[in-house]
Amino acid sequence: MESKAHVIIEKMSDWELNKKNKFLEKFLKNMTVMNRAIWDDNEFSESEKLDCLKWSNELAHRIWNLKDNLEQAIDQDSGNQFLSHILFYRNQQPKLGGHLGGVLKLTYNSLE
Repeated sequence: MESKAHVIIEKMSDWELNKKNKFLEKFLKNMTVMNRAIWDDNEFSESEKLDCLKWSNELAHRIWNLKDNLEQAIDQDSGNQFLSHILFYRNQQPKLGGHLGGVLKLTYNSLE
C-alpha cells in the first residue's frame, strides 16, 4: 500500500485546497462504507472488528482536523500528514490496512 499511497499523495500535493478538501470529505464518507464491511467481515473475530473500528474512528478524527485546516486555507503539508496518519493507524491494527488501501484508491479514482 505504501508505494501506491505515496504516488497518490504526491499527486494530491499539486491540487488546490478545494480539491484536497473534497478528497478528504469523500475519503471520510468512504470510510463509513469500509466500517460496515469490517463489521460484516466473518473472517475477523469480534475483538478484531472492534479494534479496527476503534482505530478507524481515531483516524477519522485526524482527517477531520486536516479537513478543518483546509477549510481555513491552512495547508501544512496535508497530504503527507494524511499519509502519516493512515500508516500509523494501519500499524495499530494491520487488518485495517487492506481496507484503508481500498478506500484510498476508490477515493482517488473518484476525483481523477
